[in-house]
Parts: sequence; structure tokens; C-alpha cells
Amino acid sequence: MSSKDGQDNFYFSFYELNNGKIICLNICQSSEIIQYNFYYTKKELNNVEIIDYKFGNAKAIDENEMSKEFFEWFDYLPPMSKEIDYFIPNSDEEKCVKDFYLEYIDAKKDIKTNTIEV
Repeated sequence: MSSKDGQDNFYFSFYELNNGKIICLNICQSSEIIQYNFYYTKKELNNVEIIDYKFGNAKAIDENEMSKEFFEWFDYLPPMSKEIDYFIPNSDEEKCVKDFYLEYIDAKKDIKTNTIEV
């Protein structure tokens, strides 16, 4: 996604680790800075409900299905004011995801590819 003025880009990618946890990597990129934000798709709400979004079977090469699934997830997100805990990944998990992203995805982030499994 891009900002209205086209100066900033926002990239979202999702990683399912072998421990079953799903991590969202949100990258905010401007001409001057790149910011990496990591969080689980699991959240605890202030009513003590825990939500844990599970993705479907959309394939990365299928832009329509991926777009549909992304916005289902995006619309599923509760407002920040209703969250108690958004379960931040530990440093090893963040390093694993960031290393994977930089090695396999960063150079191709604007090109359609299929799902990458390692």
C-alpha cells in the first residue's frame, strides 16, 4: 500500500513459524527510513477475549484471492483501544522473520511470486 501522496510505502507479509505462531511483518518505508514492525496475529482484548486470526488457503500468485484474504484479516483487526496485549514476538522470532524477509523477499517485494516455503 502507498500513502496518498505516494511518498510512503507499507508492506505486509505473514510468516507461520514451525512453533505454529503466525507473525505479521509490517514495513513502513519512506525515502529516508525503513521501519520494521513485528507482531503476532493473536491479540487479547480488554474484554479478556483472545482472537487469533488463521489465514485461509489463498496462494500468493493469485492477486484477487490474496487481496480478499488480506482485507478480511485487516477488517478483522480490533481497534487499538480494545487491545490489552498484541503479543510481541521474541527477539529470536523477529530475527528469524527479518532474516528470511531480507534473504528471500526484499529484492522481489514489488514482484508477484508464489508462496515461499523453506
